[in-house]
Amino acid sequence: MLTNYTIEGFENIQYQGFRSLAAIEARLKKLYQSYGYHQISIPTFESFDQFITDNTIPGDELFKFISRKGKVLALKPDATLSVARMAAINHHDPGEIIKFFYQTNIYRHFAAPSDVKKEITQMGVEFFGDTAPECDGEIIALAIESLRANGITDIQIDMGHVGYINYLLDELALSESDRTALISLIDNKNIGDIRAFLDARECNPTIAEIVLQLPRLYGKPKETFERMRTLCMNDKMRAVVADLQAIYRHLEAVGLADAVTFDLGFTSAMHYYSDLVFKAYVGGWGAPIIDGGRYDTLSRKFGIDRPACGFAVDLLGLMDYMDQHGLLDDAPEPHRVIVYTERAKPRAFALAADLRRQGLPVEIFCTAELPEHAIVALRSQPLYRDSYFYAITADGLFQFKNNQLMPIKAINAAKTRQGE
Repeated sequence: MLTNYTIEGFENIQYQGFRSLAAIEARLKKLYQSYGYHQISIPTFESFDQFITDNTIPGDELFKFISRKGKVLALKPDATLSVARMAAINHHDPGEIIKFFYQTNIYRHFAAPSDVKKEITQMGVEFFGDTAPECDGEIIALAIESLRANGITDIQIDMGHVGYINYLLDELALSESDRTALISLIDNKNIGDIRAFLDARECNPTIAEIVLQLPRLYGKPKETFERMRTLCMNDKMRAVVADLQAIYRHLEAVGLADAVTFDLGFTSAMHYYSDLVFKAYVGGWGAPIIDGGRYDTLSRKFGIDRPACGFAVDLLGLMDYMDQHGLLDDAPEPHRVIVYTERAKPRAFALAADLRRQGLPVEIFCTAELPEHAIVALRSQPLYRDSYFYAITADGLFQFKNNQLMPIKAINAAKTRQGE
């Protein structure tokens, strides 16, 4: 059966979907360039050791390969690492402002047992060299505008901060493995399991009660700030509150604050995020369409101490949402099909060349049967249902209209659909 040729977890995009995907990418590319970002290309493979030395991504989630020289490689499981490496190699001044955007695929065995997806098509931006609230604000603004550019208005940005949780957990004497397990429980908002975890380790009751409040630390920004302040156990946590307030004030100033809520009970599966993290949700869609945040320490592993902030758009997730909500423009580009008889070949090819010079898509087919029979056969196929059809014979030029050939003097390039 043909299903035997399907590779689980990898997408096949038919021509209709590819046309929609290309339109989304074009809108995003125009948007990012308008903000001063420069497009780059990153490799398909990266060094396997780059990901496992600090457990950035668990090794069992990677697709591993051995090069002919014996080097262990991995299909790229993340784009941000690759972009940070490229920036470090080519830009040695850590204070240099660098703005990149990219379109790429990433590959990974995702941890969720219900999710068989192993390939994600992304488009993203990375802003290097700036720690100001305006930098974070620009990244969040671009995330919102990425969705608005594709006709989406029901947008929610959930903002968190990995430092707030980590600085609180610094007050507890936890092993690295226990710390990782507790963060996962907080991320999943599993209050019962968090309490059992803390009780089993006889943690300080005061701090334990604050930890139990983290999963419920979400809502409208100004109310959340007040709750955050009351839970601060050290100056680093208070600095986080100040940083988030500065970002929020910037978003208020540029008119984007209404899209933002705070959720201090989530972190990120990507361990390189150091500060702000955020997710963009649309409508009632369960999964985030955009993930991003600040990763000020990531570039150090490549020898350059450089702050950065960015995000990635799940392009196929975005396209699926738009498809289900009637936001895709599925109308194909109208193109012309010329059917010709052998004696009319020179004229057919000359006409096709002239139309292509005008920027119009044209296909031509030779037929040994009656031209209208060949046209009817073509029109029954999905790829040609919205095409214009013409015939060139020894008797002249014809348009196929209302199921018959009608003589015409020339092809009208301004027409938009067959039969109109």
